[in-house]
Amino acid sequence: MSNEEVLYQSPLLYRVLRAAGGPLLIEVVVGGIAMYAVRVRLDAGEEQAFLREGAAFSDRLARQITAEPSFGGRAYDAPG
Repeated sequence: MSNEEVLYQSPLLYRVLRAAGGPLLIEVVVGGIAMYAVRVRLDAGEEQAFLREGAAFSDRLARQITAEPSFGGRAYDAPG
C-alpha cells in the first residue's frame, strides 16, 4: 500500500502526488523505445504554482521534464 496521495493523473503520462509528510512530487513517464518514470520533488514556488494553476502548470512542468529527463539533476527514478 502506497503512502502517497494522487492529486492529479494526466493523460499526458504524468501524475502529481503528495508524499507522506507533505511534499508534492511530479512523476513523469519519459523515454522513446524504452519508457521509464522519473520523479521530481516540487520546490516551494512550483508547489504554489500548481496549487494556483492546477493542470495548466503541471502540464508545462511535465513537458519540461519530458524534454530533459534529468531536469537539471533534480529527477530521480520512480520506485517501481
